[in-house]
Amino acid sequence: MGDVAERRSALRVPVHGIAVCYGDDLPMRGTIENLSTSGALINVVGTPSGNALDLELKLGSGSGRLIARSVRVECGPRRTRIALEFDHVDDHVAAAIESAIEHAIIAAERRPVLVIDENLGRRALLVALLETQGMAPVAARTPLDAIAVLTNSHLAVSVALVAPSFGHSLDALRHLVSDSFPWVRSAEITDDLDATVDAAQIAWSGTDIARLARAIA
Repeated sequence: MGDVAERRSALRVPVHGIAVCYGDDLPMRGTIENLSTSGALINVVGTPSGNALDLELKLGSGSGRLIARSVRVECGPRRTRIALEFDHVDDHVAAAIESAIEHAIIAAERRPVLVIDENLGRRALLVALLETQGMAPVAARTPLDAIAVLTNSHLAVSVALVAPSFGHSLDALRHLVSDSFPWVRSAEITDDLDATVDAAQIAWSGTDIARLARAIA
């Protein structure tokens, strides 16, 4: 058991929360791409100055500040990815990190899927069918529901099944998901529910959380 726990804590786990870098400039807000007990990969707009960062992690219901140093910086045309090692982590922040990692591991085993479909009958049938295939569907009843599900790091949803809903076209909803939640893969809901479930499984197999599931199997 000790070896398993140590191996899990060393993994870079796809935990998707909020990261805020504080320094001489205005705070830089970005997202967490993955997380371990000793470091993280974050994605921010701009490039913080210096290697030492005063960092705030927002992980679902847990959050806290720590000191980290950058070990790799990848500058893109719009955003910067920064690999960090943590230097000073207090017990409160360490507990929040460990909790977020544990929820991601649970999600890897449960395979949560967001279902956005205002066709209530089809949605109910799809949810039931996904459950028979060992997935954990979460149905969004409003746009705020969908956003709350995708921003909840404890749910760790990485697949969204989408149909035209809430007055938005299929393309608009898919762009909303991809632009705001780049780690989430989307697939279309059609009246062929078996094909929709197949699409969900294919989408899930290519996610970071699926790779985590294979790594800890």
